[in-house]
Amino acid sequence: MKKKILFAALTAIMAVGCTSDEFVGDNSPNPVEAADGAIFFGFNLKNATRADLYGSSAAAKLGNKFVVYGTKHASAEDKSASNDAVVFNNFQVKWTASTAGTTASNTSDWEYVGLQAYDATPTSQAIKYWDHSASAGHTFYAFSSTDISYPKATADKVQVTKVTADETSLYNKGYSVTVKPAATLNNLFFADRVEVPEANYGKTVSLTFRNLGAKVRFGFYETIPGYSVKIDRFYIDNANSAAVTNFAVMNDAVTDGFYASIQNVKKSVDQTINVTYYDAGSVINRPKVSNPTGGYDYNIKIGTGTGLLNTTLATSSSSPTWAVAGGDYTPVFPFEGNTNPLLVKLDFTLTSDDGNGDEIHVRGARAIVPATYVQWKGNFAYTYIFKISDKTNGTTGEVDSNGDPTDPEGLMPITFDAVVVDVTEELQETITTVASNSITTYAEGAVVNEYKKAKPIYIAVTNNSATPSTVITPSGIGTAAGNAQVYKLSAATTEASVLAKLNGAPQPFTMTATTGGEKAEIETTVPLVDGTKPEIANVKFTPADAGYYAYVYTTTAYVAPTYSSESTGTYDSGKTYYMKNASETYYVVSVPNAAAFNDNKAKLYTRATTGTVGVYDVKVIKVVE
Repeated sequence: MKKKILFAALTAIMAVGCTSDEFVGDNSPNPVEAADGAIFFGFNLKNATRADLYGSSAAAKLGNKFVVYGTKHASAEDKSASNDAVVFNNFQVKWTASTAGTTASNTSDWEYVGLQAYDATPTSQAIKYWDHSASAGHTFYAFSSTDISYPKATADKVQVTKVTADETSLYNKGYSVTVKPAATLNNLFFADRVEVPEANYGKTVSLTFRNLGAKVRFGFYETIPGYSVKIDRFYIDNANSAAVTNFAVMNDAVTDGFYASIQNVKKSVDQTINVTYYDAGSVINRPKVSNPTGGYDYNIKIGTGTGLLNTTLATSSSSPTWAVAGGDYTPVFPFEGNTNPLLVKLDFTLTSDDGNGDEIHVRGARAIVPATYVQWKGNFAYTYIFKISDKTNGTTGEVDSNGDPTDPEGLMPITFDAVVVDVTEELQETITTVASNSITTYAEGAVVNEYKKAKPIYIAVTNNSATPSTVITPSGIGTAAGNAQVYKLSAATTEASVLAKLNGAPQPFTMTATTGGEKAEIETTVPLVDGTKPEIANVKFTPADAGYYAYVYTTTAYVAPTYSSESTGTYDSGKTYYMKNASETYYVVSVPNAAAFNDNKAKLYTRATTGTVGVYDVKVIKVVE
């Protein structure tokens, strides 16, 4: 066999929850085809999405190394290991800048030939080629961590063992992982499982790495007219021995950071987890993480007292006061199986803005984030925003020994405002900007908001910033400013995701305006269960089917920005450049020099008009049979 093979080792696409978007000008964005059958790895720029990293940026995230495990199959792969012929036995692949082309197995600065494998064997890795006798394909797995050594050692902060067989499913042939307390959870990555059929031999093996850890952050803002707000203390249950299900046990005051009661995975002990892969739907072959076996904590602390407590809170949901300065995320273990809500309990002080120094102390304010929104998944970033407003919750009077109000409540609650999931497909972060309006839904006979098909649902929007508060009367049904609309959703989702879609961000569901018997209409009365029909401006609709619907009131409509191609342009270091992904979403890229611009200008755009963000009030409504 001829040896003049160009072998391009991995230039990895990293789908991670990063806030920066990077473009590396010294790496070709075009896939390289194999010349004489060598197996090689690379990337295809047209598949890149917002916040994907590649080239040197991907290498930096991976600590310039990763481990690949690959098999070939003469017959269809199954849950056993009997037909898995190992090709890459946990090979180490290493990045060294400006080394492309210096060996036959390195065309993009990544090299694996001659290196030490992670599992000690082989000690000198050899070049590998596609084998057409393995007509049922090749399968590739990969992981990376800055806390492993080559070969692996018992002292490593992360221990990884490849699972080669499983009694239930081939999608469980992933990894067994032990994560020690000192491990850097944010630098532990696993790639999607990649199946390559024989028809694609000779093409790029594209690996997408995803962070094993989840990331969370918490922010606060207030909307109290005439006052500024500072948080004095949070409350938790110091016993920390069981999941907290009520506020009464949260009676231990803490003042050195943001605290909440939530069942979450301990970081102070060794945790053993299994990395397997989803076996169906749009997420097939993505890594998923089992619940760890090392135990749980029942409180969570984020940030320090100086970052949130005794700090005047922001007055906007778009730029809240964060538990960690700058809004940085805190890595946490994923916990998809969580069934317990997150409970927040706190005291805060209002200070008059008129200069007379008047203060009001509010105690026992409470908020609950449903368990659905705290089932943290690996490689997802979660933002929780809380709003302090002038609605009922907490008291300015007396509290009992548990810190719960005994006097009437009636001022300054903390109300749950938005849950944001920063997903890896598009990395679109959004916050529901329902800053001043409340949405109330009602249906005759409904119990705990369980709405049934073929029964009218009434929806009223209240302007909480007005004095006194007033119900907003929609000017019509539709999408223009001042109008209301009801949409049927193709899948369950959140208010934040609907808002993102209304503002042009791609989402994995469709929204169809209701028509016919379901069509929304403006109503002036509501038939209450007591038989009365008080006047109240609202929108009524009658869902024909079980499923999910979204009510949207438009304050100002979204106007999308427009973009101009730079295919005939010249480089300008002062311009912001964009690329467009497969979802027709434009994302910012860094173009460091004219050479990078000229190599890629056919794919580059600049913004022609800025457009405007739409302002909407949104509520998702579940309808059952």
